[in-house]
Amino acid sequence: MAHIPPSAAIFSPSVARLASSAAKDWNFVDNWLATKFPGRLPPPFERNSETLKALVTLAALNETVDGDRILLVSVESSLLQTLAQSTIDNEHASSGGNPTTSASLTSPEAVVESIGAAIEGELSREGRLAFDSLATTSIELGVAFPTPALQGRKIAELQTRLFQLEQTLSRTNDLREYIEDETKYLRQLSKVQEHPGCKPSSSLAKLNLELQRKVKKQTARIQEASDKSCDLRQPSELTIQSMAGEEAAYLSLLAYDEALSRQIKYFQGLPPDKDLARQQIETLRSELRSVTQRRDIAFEHLVEVESPKRSR
Repeated sequence: MAHIPPSAAIFSPSVARLASSAAKDWNFVDNWLATKFPGRLPPPFERNSETLKALVTLAALNETVDGDRILLVSVESSLLQTLAQSTIDNEHASSGGNPTTSASLTSPEAVVESIGAAIEGELSREGRLAFDSLATTSIELGVAFPTPALQGRKIAELQTRLFQLEQTLSRTNDLREYIEDETKYLRQLSKVQEHPGCKPSSSLAKLNLELQRKVKKQTARIQEASDKSCDLRQPSELTIQSMAGEEAAYLSLLAYDEALSRQIKYFQGLPPDKDLARQQIETLRSELRSVTQRRDIAFEHLVEVESPKRSR
């Protein structure tokens, strides 16, 4: 609801509820940011529903983590106090209640140092090196409570990030080389274009004017022809005599069309090419002559068989 100004009137109950809920969330986020940036304003950011949702989630997670950390610190403090008290009691028993020694062992730093020294004293050389490496790695990675699994995950993330950066650097170098090559090519092309031989001829302007005049002249001719065609398409006055003449002309054309159709009918089936059509006609003519000869021979044979024989 960040797009609704504070002074705008809201008449819808559902919209009013959403606006009230968004206002409460923004108040919660602003208070949380004020605690994280004491004495100064937080960096400017866009106020929309997505930003509000992300900030509310982040604030809730931060409060949960802070609560867990406060609880852990309180447990560690109570543990340190217990260890310090037990150490003081032991020192009292061994030194007969020396106040200087007791005062020096009451601070938590001294207790932590004594515990760390005791742990390191019990470690082997390899264990001490591993312990120092774990501490150094934890400091470099910024891990407060290091574990081997957590540090391994952090190192794997760093390796992944390093690989991504190397790939990005490689692609950037390839892109830079491509841009440099294109820049060289464009510079060479620019030098070629600046050569006097590449300049347009002085008669180009005159040629352009002549072409424009020709285009205008042809456009005028096209317009005139279009007007004439419109005039020719205009219907003329019809009379009974003209209609009768048109009908007679139509009937004569119809009869002519039928005559042409009868003539063309004999040429159906011939190829469209003139030479091929002539060859096919000659082939048909030869077949016709062959059939005619066989008919004549058959007729003569029939006449000889059927004619009566004369007796000698």
